[in-house]
Amino acid sequence: MVPFMLPLEALAQSSAVGVWNIRSRDMTDRATGGIRSVLLRIEGAENEFTGEMTAVSNRFLPVEQLSIEGRLIQVVFGSYEYSLETEGEEIRGTVESPFGVQQVSGFRQYRGVMYVGDVSEEFETTRPGFLGLSSGAEPPTGVDPASWIRRQISSVDDLALIVGNRARVPVAFTNAREFQDELLANLGRDVSMLAVWVGDRLQIRSIDPS
Repeated sequence: MVPFMLPLEALAQSSAVGVWNIRSRDMTDRATGGIRSVLLRIEGAENEFTGEMTAVSNRFLPVEQLSIEGRLIQVVFGSYEYSLETEGEEIRGTVESPFGVQQVSGFRQYRGVMYVGDVSEEFETTRPGFLGLSSGAEPPTGVDPASWIRRQISSVDDLALIVGNRARVPVAFTNAREFQDELLANLGRDVSMLAVWVGDRLQIRSIDPS
C-alpha cells in the first residue's frame, strides 16, 4: 500500500485521464462544512480505460461502469451514478443517488495526494484562487468582499481558496491559523498560493497576493 502518482505523459492521452477532485453538497456532514468530496482516478488510452473512486475510508475502489466519449464521462460507483463533462482543468455534472440528483463540480488534481490504502505522499502545488468561505457562499453584489467575508466567519478555519472559473470550488486549509494574518489581510482577493495537498485540503506554504 503505497501512494500512487499518475505519470504526466498519460495525461496527454485523453482529457479524461487523471485524478479528479469531485465535490457535492452534503449539509448533513458538518465536519466537512457541508461538502462531500471524492477522487475519481481514470487511467488508460484510446478505448481501454479503467476507473476507481475513493470510498469513505479514502481507499480507491474499482468503479462498476465507466464510459468515456470525448469530454463526457459516465461512472457508476455503488449506488452513485455520475454524469460528468470535463472542460480543461475543471469538471462538472450531476450525481444520482438514493438521495436524489445533485450538481457536482471539481477540478483536475495534478500530483496531489493519491490515496492507496491509508498512506499518502505530499507534493507541492502553486494554485491561483480567491480567498473566500469554505461553504462556497459568495459575497453579494455591491458589498465590500473583505468586510462581508469577515462578518461570516468565526475563525480563519472557515476560510478556503476558491478555485476554478466556471465551477467555483472551495478548498479548505489544514493550517489556516499559522497564516491567520496573511489570510485576513487578503480576504476577498485573488491570490497565488504555494501549498501541499493533504487529502482534499491544502497545507499552506506561502501566499502571494495577485
